[in-house]
Amino acid sequence: MDEKISKKHAVNLIDRARLNMTGVTDVFAFDEKVIELETVDGYLDIEGDDLHIVKMNLDSGELIVEGRVTGLAYQDQSGASKKGSLIARLFK
Repeated sequence: MDEKISKKHAVNLIDRARLNMTGVTDVFAFDEKVIELETVDGYLDIEGDDLHIVKMNLDSGELIVEGRVTGLAYQDQSGASKKGSLIARLFK
């Protein structure tokens, strides 16, 4: 499966209303306000209003989202593991 996913991550946002993306490896959660996913470059939160996933093909790494996109927030995998470590240290 990993061989089929594009090794490149590309984002094409058209009029903040349609988001075409490649390099998506997993989608963790989604609703009309936030879509949480993983790309080949790290984790990404897509924020907006009335968000809908029009197309999702994890075999090819493609994702198309429609709605009003208000933000894209990236976090690389190393940052996520550091975040987990901090939380783990706080609750020791």
